Amino acid sequence: MARLLDCLLIAGAVVWVAFGPQVSDAAVDCGKPVAPCTACHSPTLTQNYSNCTAEPWTAPPEAKDLHNPLPASPKVIAEGKANFGVFCEGCHGQRADGSGPIAMKFSIPVADLTAPQVQQQSDGELFWKLSHGYGAMPMWGDALSDDDRWQLIAFIRSFKKSQ
Repeated sequence: MARLLDCLLIAGAVVWVAFGPQVSDAAVDCGKPVAPCTACHSPTLTQNYSNCTAEPWTAPPEAKDLHNPLPASPKVIAEGKANFGVFCEGCHGQRADGSGPIAMKFSIPVADLTAPQVQQQSDGELFWKLSHGYGAMPMWGDALSDDDRWQLIAFIRSFKKSQ
C-alpha cells in the first residue's frame, strides 16, 4: 500500500510539472502574495514575486501595538520551532538566516530573520506580516491559527542577538 501511495505521489508531481499553471514573466502584484507551498510547485512564479523585495514592506501602524499573548516559555518556543520546521525552514533556513534550500535552489531572496531590521520590529508587526504575506512571502493567516503564528514569533525572537 505504501508503495502504491509513493507511486501516486510521484505521478501527481509529474503531472503537476508537465501541466501545472504556466507562468509568464509579467509583473506581479506584490500585495497579493503567493499561496503557501507555491515556491515548491511554481518556482518561476515565486522568482517573479522576489522582485517585490525592492519595495519596502511595512505593517500598518496599528499592528505595532499588538502584543504576543503567549509567554516566551520553553514550551511555546519549542512549538514555534516545530511550526518553523514545517512552514518556514524551506525558505528561511534552519538558522532563520534566509538560506533555506528552496530559496537557494530557486535564487529567491528571503529575509534573514536574525537581522536587526527584523528583530527590531514589534511582535505585532511580525504577526501582521505572517498573517498577510507580501510578494514571495505567503500569507499564513488562513493556514495557521493565531497561536501557531504567535509561537512562531516567540521562536523567531530566540534568534535575537545580544545588543
